[in-house]
Amino acid sequence: MAAIFHDSTGFFMGDPEESPFPRGGIPDGAARRSALESFILSASGWRKVFAADGDGESRSGETRPEDRELAAAAAEAFAAFLLKRTDRAHPCLAVGLDSRFTGPAIADVMIRVFLLRGIRIRYLFISPAPEIMAYAKKTREIDGFVYVSASHNPAGHNGLKFGLKGGVLGGEDSAGLIRDFRLLAGDELRMGSLIRELDGGARLIGGELERVYRETARWKEDAGEVYGDFVRLVAADLPNPGERAAFFEVLAREIRRRGCGVVVDMNGGARALGPDRRILEDLGLRVRIIHGRPREFAHAILPEGAALEDCRRELEEARRRDRSFLFGYVPDNDGDRGNLVYYDETLGRALPLEAQEVFALACAAELSCLAARRTGRFPKTPVAVAVNDPTSLRLDRIAAALGAEVHRAEVGEANVVALAAKLRSDGYIVRILGEGSNGGNITHPGEVRDPLSTVFAILKLLFLPGFRGLPGFRGLPGSEDLPGPWRVLLRALGLSDSPETEPSIAEALRILPRFRTLSSSDPTALLTIRTADHGVLKARYERIFLREWERRRRELRERFGVASWEEINHEGTVGRSGMGPEFRTGAQRGGLTILLKDPAGVSRGFLWMRGSGTEPVFRILADWEGEDEGLMRELAAWQRSMVLEADRGPEVSRP
Repeated sequence: MAAIFHDSTGFFMGDPEESPFPRGGIPDGAARRSALESFILSASGWRKVFAADGDGESRSGETRPEDRELAAAAAEAFAAFLLKRTDRAHPCLAVGLDSRFTGPAIADVMIRVFLLRGIRIRYLFISPAPEIMAYAKKTREIDGFVYVSASHNPAGHNGLKFGLKGGVLGGEDSAGLIRDFRLLAGDELRMGSLIRELDGGARLIGGELERVYRETARWKEDAGEVYGDFVRLVAADLPNPGERAAFFEVLAREIRRRGCGVVVDMNGGARALGPDRRILEDLGLRVRIIHGRPREFAHAILPEGAALEDCRRELEEARRRDRSFLFGYVPDNDGDRGNLVYYDETLGRALPLEAQEVFALACAAELSCLAARRTGRFPKTPVAVAVNDPTSLRLDRIAAALGAEVHRAEVGEANVVALAAKLRSDGYIVRILGEGSNGGNITHPGEVRDPLSTVFAILKLLFLPGFRGLPGFRGLPGSEDLPGPWRVLLRALGLSDSPETEPSIAEALRILPRFRTLSSSDPTALLTIRTADHGVLKARYERIFLREWERRRRELRERFGVASWEEINHEGTVGRSGMGPEFRTGAQRGGLTILLKDPAGVSRGFLWMRGSGTEPVFRILADWEGEDEGLMRELAAWQRSMVLEADRGPEVSRP
């Protein structure tokens, strides 16, 4: 059988003229419907176990015929959507995947469908999610993208993300595509016709399919160049190329003068084939990469907790030989999320950061940069940060100090991006946004989380001396004193900004407002819930909370300083303050927050709950101001007990 190989990355594809459905084009409707039941479909992504052995941790690249049928149905539904939306006979799609083993088989089926429908394909093979999205956004010929990924889920899982010009589908587009996919996947006549067409058309499109694979290296290189330029545009926030180059010249000069090294633990993910090393070394950083071969999974994919340990140890080892190494980052498999480790000079060791701390640090850096510049550039425009509802109140304190507002949406990157777009249409500057509970950040004009955006935010905070005299800032009103972001942050927090205050990640964490927040990956944050109707569950929970509030009111005031509370229900981009089903809509599956307030009405912390849209789990969270982790965990245990009691019953009828 003929085969196509692509360098040393493990790229393999069988004979393009061989059908992916070897049963003579006869679909298995019962098996497909069963497979469809386990497919989690949401605007945040479509995910299920695709490994043929059914093991969520599997490293097999084999897929079941019924799952390949679902991939074909997904491609058919999106092809119809794209042809209608673009009104073009031959629109162009970028297709890429993370480094999971089942990705090539899923992409192969989908590409065949797209070719049959006359859609032109630029196949990137393994590509970081921010890279393919930037490529689609900034390349005129490309109309959209399909990305095969299950993000931070284990290796045996896989899934799909669909988008147009750089951003994933959200809102009505996502809901409509899911509806069309479900209808098609459940229609035996249409599925039979599609599978037979794929089976019979294998030889007809074989030449086109082989050309798609042969051109992969070309488009991959093109995408890397586009993405590299876009990352620099996002970091500098300067549209003019000349001004942008001057900005990076100043930043690179300071990095080279003082020295900075970074460790990157790729964990065999998609960023192993991304341009990270080149981008960082161009700035003068010393870069040390571990687990840098695609599919070299050395630990869990979710970059939290124990998954940061390899990077932490490597940073300590690098630091012994070279004191310029300051921090490291660990991306997830699709490369859009990345958490940090840093070296604490005082303690003499490397430490991991929680996801909430990473997001808070990035926001502090970007808001400080914005505050340093906006005297001249944005004299009266309001500033906002768009976040998801379980983002720590730490961010509210940071934003308030730097003159920004915090607006919350329901969990889900698409929800946060949509909220940011709405805020911009209302006249706000929204430079940075993201999901604090998940780590990473989105920096405008980016539309997806990107570890390099986090890295650049930290580099600017630590190394950018100031904006005075930079191209784009000369001669602006108030530009005579445009200090660097570190001095701006110190001033905003009421601290001395003398030159003796040496900027570092450890020092930034010390001076930022302190909160303790339960990690979303903490075992106590994950619950298995039997109640399928989340509206019923929340109604039960509200009754239990009211009972518990009366029982614990005195204790909460004396031990926690809590005098009152407020319930907020977040759905999509909307938050409704109030208790009861009238403050929720539809399936009532959004996040429910109980803000805990002091006698002055200031929120000191919160309790939160929500069922995942991409995993079969239910999450709770607690956030509390101060250094006492014991108090936060006590609140989390209280929240967990109330949710579990609500899950046990009794039944609560809806009005």
